[in-house]
Amino acid sequence: MDSTDDMTGSAGRRPRGFTLIELLTVIAIISLLMSILMPSLSRAREQAKGVHCLARMKDFGNGLAAYENIYDDLLPPASWEPTFDGEEEPSGFQYGWNELLFAYIYKENVQLAIDFPGLRNIDPEKWDDYFICKASTERRISAGHYRVYLPAWAAGTYHVEEDGTFGDDTSPDPTGATTRSFIRPKLVLLGDSNVRSERGDGLGTDDCSYIGANEANTAGSDGSNGNRFSDRHYGGTNFLFVDLHAAWSTKLRDQLALDWDLNGVQDVPIGP
Repeated sequence: MDSTDDMTGSAGRRPRGFTLIELLTVIAIISLLMSILMPSLSRAREQAKGVHCLARMKDFGNGLAAYENIYDDLLPPASWEPTFDGEEEPSGFQYGWNELLFAYIYKENVQLAIDFPGLRNIDPEKWDDYFICKASTERRISAGHYRVYLPAWAAGTYHVEEDGTFGDDTSPDPTGATTRSFIRPKLVLLGDSNVRSERGDGLGTDDCSYIGANEANTAGSDGSNGNRFSDRHYGGTNFLFVDLHAAWSTKLRDQLALDWDLNGVQDVPIGP
């Protein structure tokens, strides 16, 4: 056989492909790598949501500081009754700090005849998910993902009788306003909350813009509708503190449930 035959035979030979065993081996390796990487990617995604939530709370803090500069250093009330265009008397609907803060920042008054429209994300296009946490599983109409902590926000104090029982003044007034200078610096102003509240009817339909002293860790009837702080960020809660810094904690929710003013003394459970 001459050299020409050798070249023709080499050129006509088909290239060798992967065998079935080799393909299965490659697929197994890829699957193994994916099983290793996916949890890490998922954790990174959840961490990013937590960081975004903290940044949103800082935005709330900046907005509150600006609001205070205009309104004699006062925080917006936790709950109030609006008057609509052309009306002189309160409408009977309940608004919260969310609607006032949104109106101040965006220079657009809220005029919706429904309780807590901003907090509940009634108009997602208008609110642009401003009060909605990315880590929450419910992102449409809800009772809101952030609520203020009333004992701090309203600078409320609880009157305790000599026998240890509570007097008539057992809750701060949510319609009042106070300055942050009256609040203990270590207390929280607001935090992650469950997306549905449950305060009276037991059905989870009661809306509320604040969390009371004994509600910080009240699970509600199904574990998700109690008017409490949520631990949706890796078992912890994001909080905005009185000095307007935001931080994540796995213990503070339980501490507030036992010691509402964080003075180191366990408090008797108090009604909202």
